[in-house]
Amino acid sequence: APAKLNLYLRVLGQRPDGYHELETLFERLDLADELTLDAQPRDLVLTCSERALPCGEDNLVLKAARLLQQQTGTARGARMHLLKRIPIASGLGGGSSDAAAALLGLNQLWECGCSQERLVELAAQLGSDVAFFLTGAAFAIGRGRGERCEPVPAAVRLAHVLAVPPVALSTGEIYAGARFDLTARRP
Repeated sequence: APAKLNLYLRVLGQRPDGYHELETLFERLDLADELTLDAQPRDLVLTCSERALPCGEDNLVLKAARLLQQQTGTARGARMHLLKRIPIASGLGGGSSDAAAALLGLNQLWECGCSQERLVELAAQLGSDVAFFLTGAAFAIGRGRGERCEPVPAAVRLAHVLAVPPVALSTGEIYAGARFDLTARRP
């Protein structure tokens, strides 16, 4: 479950659903969480290496698993363990990537047979960046609230130095408290 950077982010306006209309350029990073899945008859159990991360019903991995169960009608379960390497609340997409990994892995483990297109539809219900992690692309343009992704072919590989401040920042809270100049034009 790789991290991502937003190399470019343009806020285009407020949407009726409360989200912001965006245009962004995602880049997949080598930094990654690891999600281990083991089949279980019925129950869903999630554990995590990071004690600060809740493993209850609000966790996106568990939400993804429950959504896939509901949408496919499967009664199968899984024991899931998340090895966290992506800093929490850092804007690197860890939760979204973990949810995408759960969709992909459980679709295969449970033999649900969901197509890539169907998984992308489910991803949009879970979060704005989840669809990017289903593309497998190194780079993609994200539109809408980030859920519509178009892979960008690129032969380039970028190098980054990643500095994460010791402060957790909720993406939702940042957008809620930000003021954007929506009159600015593109160059």
